[in-house]
Amino acid sequence: MAENIPAPMLTADDARKAMEVLLEQERILRYAESFGAYEALELGQAAIGLIPQFGEGYSITITREADGVRMFQWVDDSKGERNLLFADGKRHSALKVGHAGPWAQLEAVVAGDASQVWANVPEEVPACGAFPIRVGDEWVATIGVSGLMEGLDHEVIVRALEQVLGVAAPRWDAPVA
Repeated sequence: MAENIPAPMLTADDARKAMEVLLEQERILRYAESFGAYEALELGQAAIGLIPQFGEGYSITITREADGVRMFQWVDDSKGERNLLFADGKRHSALKVGHAGPWAQLEAVVAGDASQVWANVPEEVPACGAFPIRVGDEWVATIGVSGLMEGLDHEVIVRALEQVLGVAAPRWDAPVA
């Protein structure tokens, strides 16, 4: 399945800059006090509400990391099981490296060898579309989005978190998948 994921042409400098932006997004897009079922519902609904801005649907999952329970799941009529599979693979990749979905991809580009970065798809998908939901410094849940291309799954997540948290986060210019 790895051949189905477009690998962007990133330079090491682009990847480093994207990593800096990603760290800043992870710092800003945090919950101050708690994240539970109601917050998951609010965040999921915010992400669904963004569909008109992207022109096509996607799947959304929010998984509580303490026990792996899926707190929220929604799949657009135009998407299916494959999108849920990829969202879960993005989550596993993010958990493995301790950062949002594309971190392993960016690290590999900086290291100069991205040849194996897609080797474990669909179990691990080091791409845009998984983001840690933190309360303070604790990673309590992960939001996953799948169904868009060219890093737009990540943009859905960032916009939804910005909306519910009332904050703004920086963006990268690099072509991150």
